[in-house]
Amino acid sequence: MPADNTKDKRKSIPSNQVELLFAKSKVYLHPTPRKADNICGFLSLSRGDTNNHTSKDILLSFTPVGQLKPEDLKIYETVDMDDSLLVDSKSSTTNKSNNYLVSKPPTSTLSGYSFSVPLSYIYSTQVRKPVNDLWNGSLIIHTMEGERLPIVNFHDEESPSTKQRQKYLNQKMEIFDDDGEIYWGGKDFVKALGNFIHIEKSTLEPTVYLIDPESEDMRNFSPFQKKLEPPKNAIENFKLPDVNKIFNDAKWKVLETVATISAKARHQVADIIEENAPTPVKQLIGRPEVMKISNEFDSARVYLAKWAAQVKVESEQAQKNFQIDDALYDKINKELGVNSKNPDILTPEEVNKSSRRKAISLIEWQGFFDHSGRLSLTVDEVKNRIFHGGLEDAVRPEAYLFLLGVYSWDSSKEEREIQRTSYETAYEEYKLKWVTDEDKRSTDFWKDQKHRIEKDVNRTDRHLPIFQNPKPVIENHSNSDLEPETPDEDEDEDFDVANIKNPHLFKMREILLTYNEYNENLGYVQGMTDLLSPLYLQIKDESLTFWAFSKFMDRMERNFVRDQLGMKQQMLTLNGLVQFMLPDLFKHLEKCDSTDLFFFFRMLLVWFKREFEWEQVLRLWEILWTDFYSGQFHLFFALSVLSDNERIIKQNLVRFDEVLKYMNDLSMKMNLDDLLVRSELLFLRFRRMVDIIDRENTARQFNQDVYQSTNETEGQDHQVFKISPDLRQLLSKKPIIQKEGPRPEGAGGG
Repeated sequence: MPADNTKDKRKSIPSNQVELLFAKSKVYLHPTPRKADNICGFLSLSRGDTNNHTSKDILLSFTPVGQLKPEDLKIYETVDMDDSLLVDSKSSTTNKSNNYLVSKPPTSTLSGYSFSVPLSYIYSTQVRKPVNDLWNGSLIIHTMEGERLPIVNFHDEESPSTKQRQKYLNQKMEIFDDDGEIYWGGKDFVKALGNFIHIEKSTLEPTVYLIDPESEDMRNFSPFQKKLEPPKNAIENFKLPDVNKIFNDAKWKVLETVATISAKARHQVADIIEENAPTPVKQLIGRPEVMKISNEFDSARVYLAKWAAQVKVESEQAQKNFQIDDALYDKINKELGVNSKNPDILTPEEVNKSSRRKAISLIEWQGFFDHSGRLSLTVDEVKNRIFHGGLEDAVRPEAYLFLLGVYSWDSSKEEREIQRTSYETAYEEYKLKWVTDEDKRSTDFWKDQKHRIEKDVNRTDRHLPIFQNPKPVIENHSNSDLEPETPDEDEDEDFDVANIKNPHLFKMREILLTYNEYNENLGYVQGMTDLLSPLYLQIKDESLTFWAFSKFMDRMERNFVRDQLGMKQQMLTLNGLVQFMLPDLFKHLEKCDSTDLFFFFRMLLVWFKREFEWEQVLRLWEILWTDFYSGQFHLFFALSVLSDNERIIKQNLVRFDEVLKYMNDLSMKMNLDDLLVRSELLFLRFRRMVDIIDRENTARQFNQDVYQSTNETEGQDHQVFKISPDLRQLLSKKPIIQKEGPRPEGAGGG
C-alpha cells in the first residue's frame, strides 16, 4: 500500500493568512449595558500552515465586522452559510484544505474588542442556550490561567445561517436533537469545535465543556461519575475521595463559579447583574421577596434583569429630568395652599368632588338610555358617575361591553343586537382556524401554548364557586349530615391539565386558544388568565367575553411584549412620578436601595388583582376603564399606595428587604375607597403642578428674552424646568397602545 502523502500535497498557507474552518455570523459582545454599544462580529475557528500545526494550534477568534477587509468579509459570510463544514470531519476532512483563506486574526487576547486564542490555551467553555425566547444564547470561555474572555452572545434572530438551518430542521420535523434540546446557533459552534479537538461535557454542570481535558480534570469535574469500588484485597484501607481537596483545586473553582451563578439566577440574568448593575441591584435577585414575585410571573425576573442592565444610565437621566429646584417647589406649595399642617390637602371643592358615591344600580343604569336604547347622557357624565361610584353586579355584564369598546356608546339597542350577531360569527371563524387545522395543532408551538393555557386555567381563581369542579355525590349511611369530600386534583400527581371538567374553565380555555389565533404575534403569555377570569364571570357568554378580553388586551398588551419595554416604560414613568410628587419619599427610597420600585411589578402587570378581594378588583378595573382623568390612571393609583404608606416607610424602614416585604404584605390589607380618593387628589395636584410649572416657565422665558434684549443677563437665573414627555402624557385620557411585533421564526410561547 502506498504511503499517505496527503500532508505533502497540501498547499502551504502564507504566514499572514489562515484557513477559515468555521464562522458564525451575528455574534455580539455586550461591553456595556447599552444596546447601542453592542459589537457585532464573527465567532470563528481557523488554522495556519497545516504542515507545522496540530489541532491544538487552531485559533478560536472573535472578529468585529468593522475590522474585516471587504474580501475577507465575503469569505466569512460564505463559510457561515456552508453546511458542509459542520459535518463530523474527525476521520475524513479535518486535515483537508477548503481553500477559504483570510487574513490572520489579531494575536492579542483583547484588542479593539476582538480576541484570538489557540485551543491549547482554552480550559473550558460554558454553553448556555436561549431561555424563554427572551435571552440570546451565549458562551463563556475560560483560559488555562483562569481568566474569562468576553462573553459572546448569539443573536440567532439576525443570523442568516441559523435561520436557514432552523427552517431546514423545521421542515424535517427535527427541531429537537438527541438530548431533547432545541437547535440554536451555539450548537453549530460546539459541533464544529468537536470536529477538531476532544471536548467533554461535565457531569456536574452540563452546560460546561472541557477542552481536551486531562485525567485530573475529569476527576475534578466528574468526581462521582462512576461508582467507586475499593481495590481487591484492600477493602479495609479504602477511603472516599477528599472532597475538600477537590474543591480547593484551582481548576475546580471555574466550575464552582459557574454552578453558583446557575443556581442563583437564570442564564443572562446573571451576566447582566454580575457585570453591569450597581451593588444594590446585584443583591436584588437572591432576595426571598424578589424570588417570590419572580416565581409567580416569569416576566418579573426578565424585567428585573433588563432593568438592572440599564439602571445606571436611565435612573441617573430620570433624576435629572424629574427633580424640581426648591424655589419652584416653594412656589407650587404656596399656590396649592400647602403647609406643614396640611401638606396633602387641596381645595374643599376638589376634596368634595373626589368623595366616593353609591354604586350604580340596574334601575339607575337603565335610566341612562332612552326608549331606543341610546344613551341620553353624555359619555363623560356616565364615566364620571362610574368613576366615583362603580357598578352594582347586575349592571356589569352590559356596562363592561361599553367600557371596553365592544359596544359603541352612541349605538341603539337594535344596533347592538346586530353587533352581537356579527361578533358571534367572527369569533367562530377565528375558533375554527385552530379547531379544524390538524397541522396547526400538531406543531410544537401550538402544543406548548395549549399546555401553558391549560396549566394556568386550572389554577386561576379556583376559590370562586363558579370555577370549582362539582362535588361528587357520596353516600354515607352512617351520618347523612356529613359533607361529601371532594378530591383535590392539585394534589393528584397524575392530574391531567388537559382534562378540564369545569365547563366554565373549559370555555376560558377555548377563549384563550382562540385569542392565541387572533393575536398571532403575542399569543398566550402567563398572567392573561388573571385578566380573563373577571370578564368571563360577569359576561359568561363565550363570544362576547372573547371580544371584551381582546379589547382589554389592546391596552394591556404592552405588559406582555417579549422585549419587556412596556413594563419597563411604566415603571420608569412611575419612578419619575414619585420623584415629582413625593420627593422626600423618593430620597428615602434611595437610601433603602428601593428606587427600582420592583414591588409594583405584579401590581401593574395584572392591575392589582392579587392585592384586593374579588369585588374590589372589579370595582377598581371598571373605574380604570373609564379613563376619566387619564389613560394611565393606574399609575396614580400606585402612587396613592406609596403616598398612603409614606410616613411608615420613612420612619420605620431603612433597608431594601424591609421595604419590599412591607409592600408585598399590603396585599388584601388596603382600603380601596381611601386609595381611590387619594389617587384622584394626587392627580388633581399633579395637573395643577404642571400648570404652575408651565406658567412659571413662560414667565422665566419672557424674563430671559427681556434681559437678553437689554443685556442685563448677569446674575439672573432663568432656568426652565422641563417636564418629561412621559409625565406630560399622564394628562392624556388616551390609553397607550403597544403591540407585539412578529414572532421570530422558531420562537416558543410566553
